Amino acid sequence: MPRFSIIVPVYNVEQYLAECVESVLAQTFTDWEMILVDDGSPDNCPRLCDEWAGKDARIKVVHKKNGGASSARNVGIRESGGEYILFLDSDDFYNDKDALKTFDNKLKENETDVLIFGCTDFNMNTGKTIVSRTGYDLDLIGKHNYIDTLHYLLSSKMIPGGPTIFCVKKSIIVNNDIHFKEGIQDEDYDFVLSIFISCQSIGAINDPFYSYRKGRLDSVTGSSNIKMICGIEYTVNKWLEQSQKIHNEMIKKDVLNYVAFIYSTGFVICGRMKRKTRKDALKIMNQYTAVLKYAYWIKPKITFAAVKLLGANLFSVLAAKYFIISHI
Repeated sequence: MPRFSIIVPVYNVEQYLAECVESVLAQTFTDWEMILVDDGSPDNCPRLCDEWAGKDARIKVVHKKNGGASSARNVGIRESGGEYILFLDSDDFYNDKDALKTFDNKLKENETDVLIFGCTDFNMNTGKTIVSRTGYDLDLIGKHNYIDTLHYLLSSKMIPGGPTIFCVKKSIIVNNDIHFKEGIQDEDYDFVLSIFISCQSIGAINDPFYSYRKGRLDSVTGSSNIKMICGIEYTVNKWLEQSQKIHNEMIKKDVLNYVAFIYSTGFVICGRMKRKTRKDALKIMNQYTAVLKYAYWIKPKITFAAVKLLGANLFSVLAAKYFIISHI
């Protein structure tokens, strides 16, 4: 059993895939497998994946019909054989050859269910890299129990906004039947919440080993569409229900506050849409304004007041223009 399974959904990234794969091949820690899930990519990615697999037995390739990143990640989970799972997007990369070695050393020191790490944003247009996520309170995370750690992460906005900046034991995913919801976007929030609510121990390091590639014109995450609002609707509905099963009142309040934040980001997404699409999206959003009453962070509270004062349509346009609410 490899220590790490690195799952890479691949679609239309011929220009960036080499840097992604080579950042794993360059790792000084060698006990890993990489699963390249070709999600029906129309470019040369399927051939490139097969070529890498032919050169290194640790690389596996799965070819499938296009179903989106969630579908590809779910296939990767099923095909994985590692103790811990990592998700790496095919246009991103690890920026340090000792990343996996550092993860392994930390997990040997304290074998937690989840290990969080930092990240950077690489701007393709300027060539500049900035550290975008670090600063975890390692004393608190290392010395406190799971509940206190989870409270810290949820209440201080330090919980990851996506699955690529932590590794998780595969057993946590399998034993709790966790998967990515398919057919929607912005599904990462639900997956992350499911992992962090289901695990029993969390560790962290502050090294920003993961590099997000920013500025791709064809990036799905750079566009706004109705599927993103459907993703938010799904997450809000699910976690309003799931929160009632959380026995710890402090964590329940934290989760509901986080759900209110997730909901509030939908107004930025709506504001970037064309008028007709925005109208349809706001019909969905308007069904859930009551969730904002659970917010204790200031921005969702402002959202609640502004929607009541200005109306959802005007507020969404202003929120998008001035990026009033930012994703974590």
